[in-house]
Amino acid sequence: MTERVVLLGEGIDYSASPAMHNAAFAALGLSWRYELRDVPAEALPGALADLRAGTFRGANLTRPHKGRVLGLLDELDPLAERVGAVNTIVATDGRLAGHDTDVPAIAAEIARLGRFRSAVVLGRGGAALAAAAALADAGATVELVGRDRWADLPALVAGADLLVNATPVGTVSDESPIDAALLRPDLDVLDLVYRPSPTRLIRDARAAGAKARGGAGVLLRQAALSFALWTGIPAPVEAMRTALLTELGDAADA
Repeated sequence: MTERVVLLGEGIDYSASPAMHNAAFAALGLSWRYELRDVPAEALPGALADLRAGTFRGANLTRPHKGRVLGLLDELDPLAERVGAVNTIVATDGRLAGHDTDVPAIAAEIARLGRFRSAVVLGRGGAALAAAAALADAGATVELVGRDRWADLPALVAGADLLVNATPVGTVSDESPIDAALLRPDLDVLDLVYRPSPTRLIRDARAAGAKARGGAGVLLRQAALSFALWTGIPAPVEAMRTALLTELGDAADA
């Protein structure tokens, strides 16, 4: 019998998660399969019912469900409860437990860039909340900026030493969420978007002389943690990285 896990979100056909996870299952000889399921907000309870029924052993969540799912689960791990967002669900005997593997994954990428005093995080969804939590844990002050405050970006970015894009802007496009003129050598950038790799924002930041990383590393790290939660087995990270680079290209920051 093949066990199944699924990614629940809207407009997710770009996702590299199936390539990573299915490579991991194959590397360990596990009869598991990772699938995509495009689920609008009103259909989320039905998708969770399938998890309770045992159709899937677990799930990842992406926009716009990371916050919406909170009241539909049986339990939350302390991190998911603190952040107010869930990106991983483990289904056990009809009960659904929510976890947040984004925070440690983002924290690891931020540490690769350096230490920061003040950060601007673009977005207010689950990924933005995870980024804010990771930065706060590292001692940085954080400004969450939604689209209603886009006009404030020049002043906010001028006082920050890190910019995190936690919006979907730039996904499968050549858009950037911020005017390239606002970027500078002492403003490091983490873009959680990973397709394309590198994004327009990352290219603009590097052209401005800044350190910048795309979202492939965050995707890889959160996926490895999710894999271990579902299977009880440490993830074969190198097999996952190889599959991710094959999917996105060698320029991805994995």
